[in-house]
Amino acid sequence: MDDKQIFALDIGTRKIIGLLMQKNESGYEIMASEMIEHSTRAMMDGQIHDVEAVASTILAIKNKIEEQLHIKLETAAVAAAGRALKTAVGIISKKRAVLDEVSREEVRALEIEAVHQAQYLLGQEEIKSKDRNNYFCVGYSVISYQLEDQEIINLVGQVGSEIGVKLIATFLPRVVVDSLFSSLKRVGLYIYSLTLEPIAALAITSPPGMRLLNLALVDIGAGTSDIAVVKNGNIFAYAMVPMGGDRLTELLAGRYLLDFNHAESIKRQLSSREEVEIRDVLGNQARLDSSELIKDLNPGIEQLVDEISRNILELNQKTPDAVICVGGGSMTPTLTAILADKLALPKNRVGIKTPESFENLKIEVDYLKGPQGVTPLGIAYYSFNKRPVPFIKVTVNGREIALWNMGEVNISTALLSSGTSLANIFGKPGLGKTIEVNGEVKAIKGEMGTAPIIKLNGQDVTLDTPVQEGDSIEFVPGQNGKPAFVYVKDLLPEDKGFVFVNGERIELKAVAFVNGRESELDDEIPDRARVEFKALNNLVNILKLAGISEHWLEVKNYRYYINDEERSLPWIAIKATVNGKPADYQENIAPGAEVLYTLSQLRPRVGDLIKNPEELRMTVNVNGENVSLEGKGAAIKMDGKIVGMDTEIEDGVKIILDQGESNAMLSDIFNVIEMETKLNRRLIIKVDGETAGFTTPIYNHSKIELLWED
Repeated sequence: MDDKQIFALDIGTRKIIGLLMQKNESGYEIMASEMIEHSTRAMMDGQIHDVEAVASTILAIKNKIEEQLHIKLETAAVAAAGRALKTAVGIISKKRAVLDEVSREEVRALEIEAVHQAQYLLGQEEIKSKDRNNYFCVGYSVISYQLEDQEIINLVGQVGSEIGVKLIATFLPRVVVDSLFSSLKRVGLYIYSLTLEPIAALAITSPPGMRLLNLALVDIGAGTSDIAVVKNGNIFAYAMVPMGGDRLTELLAGRYLLDFNHAESIKRQLSSREEVEIRDVLGNQARLDSSELIKDLNPGIEQLVDEISRNILELNQKTPDAVICVGGGSMTPTLTAILADKLALPKNRVGIKTPESFENLKIEVDYLKGPQGVTPLGIAYYSFNKRPVPFIKVTVNGREIALWNMGEVNISTALLSSGTSLANIFGKPGLGKTIEVNGEVKAIKGEMGTAPIIKLNGQDVTLDTPVQEGDSIEFVPGQNGKPAFVYVKDLLPEDKGFVFVNGERIELKAVAFVNGRESELDDEIPDRARVEFKALNNLVNILKLAGISEHWLEVKNYRYYINDEERSLPWIAIKATVNGKPADYQENIAPGAEVLYTLSQLRPRVGDLIKNPEELRMTVNVNGENVSLEGKGAAIKMDGKIVGMDTEIEDGVKIILDQGESNAMLSDIFNVIEMETKLNRRLIIKVDGETAGFTTPIYNHSKIELLWED
């Protein structure tokens, strides 16, 4: 096999289905499949009870597929039953620096801390902490994020003082994984990927686009009925009802004194035949109406549906939008109709999902076309799209741990599984200060907390870095930062020194007032203080000290129109440099600097507005060659009058560039072309075929002929 083929095994209570799925350009194709029913009760309620018997059935399926395709199967994708599933809710909120954007790494750390809390709560509730390490987190789904007590879809990039997350984490006991490992190992197979049956079924029946709906998936197998609820784009919760189709089979067997396998065969015929023939363990035979047997099953169906509907409502806290039923038990007559009634849903909102409705999936065998085919197909499909990593061993701070993880195996999952506390893994920032400076509020941050030290095999990594077999992880939590210390001199320049403005020496001075009292530059500023300062050494104040009127230093934005197209031009009448370089007017000037300024016109002129030479370019043809004349292509009109480039403008002025008029004459072309003078010959000039002279007006695209005549 290669990465385009996956061998999947659905190890169910009644039967085992094995299939080889191949991914190609058009979608997915089942290359081969086999289904074998258990000859004994080797599995009950989704749990392996007889490892040898289960391994024998797996081996028979493996051998048949290998013979059919002439390949060697070495790995298998499997799923654990919902009966072994344990879930716990983790809720965490944390204070943080207000002005820092929430990073993806910070959200990841928050989620990990919530999973850690859920794992601890599960250990306390189920096994009183001493066996807590026998439970492994196999995945989690975020229920909601909070930003300052408000629910939000995504925390990354947000700004706030408190963030939180609520999630549901899923765990498996070690014994479940060990029994699956043992069964496969006996037949020479290694775990390629391990997932949960409801996750596998959801992967193929409810793609992410459908998860915006509030859906419940019910996988009704022989021994268990697994439930998963999807809400707000996420898998919201899981549950398991410890009964399935076998309970109904047992009712038939007890009512009519039938062998279990014969009762199972009769049950499967009820939805397709009006009459069925039964033979009890004493050899008595009879033909009975299917409707009569269905009535006998109704108490069991009612009990099963009661438990399913109760769990759905407890998980979802309301009736979902729809219910998707899969698994062989979903074909039980009347079951979906009764479930719709229990949930107060229209009957068309509770349906059976079959693989025949899946896009890009080619299926030929009958036992995979019904709802019982969803889970085995889902196991393979899930492994193609999200390949979990099987059992690996790593060391965390010198201690060896084992990881079973059905999602990405990375640093965070390794730390979580090792029992390392991930609370406050990032050092908290020191307390900041908020100070009002001349009416403007400034936030001064405290020292940032340090990031955790995370090393993988001696190299610096992040929480999301994948880990592999034998890796060594070192982890040290981050340290808290120091609080902010702010002094007057941090906000104001020193009140000493001078600058030269156009050669004149100008003394600098800065005076600061903190909460109304004059302060020294070395005074510390308390939190929430009000600071006022005067005559700071920014360029505007220096130019004012040099005697320039304030209105010359104002930046005004001129709005104007050229051929009805609105444009704008920021304008300041003073052009200044500091030490020979253009300067920002709010820039603080260091003592000893040389400031040079020039006074421009108070208002901009037409020439300042027309920056694109193409708008005034004229093209004429001279003796067959095109010649461009800059600034001659159109008449410039303002308020209906022709104006020059030096005309001052007002805010909101409307300028028309009239290409129908121009101020060009024929003599202008001699500024851009060279023409050899020929003695004793007369120059003949024509414009557009007409005889012309040096002062003849020319226009865009005029055709000019220059000829020397004897």
